[in-house]
Amino acid sequence: MKKINPIILISMVLIGGFFAFKVMSFLGCYVRLEDAEKCWKLTAW
Repeated sequence: MKKINPIILISMVLIGGFFAFKVMSFLGCYVRLEDAEKCWKLTAW
């Protein structure tokens, strides 16, 4: 296997973690409020 540049690997992990956090925040909000549009405004940028 080809070695992956450590900087690229770290940035991929950080970006993946950021999007996973956004998805989990949205789902947690949706479970509590059951209002997808309000939760989208709260969790999206």
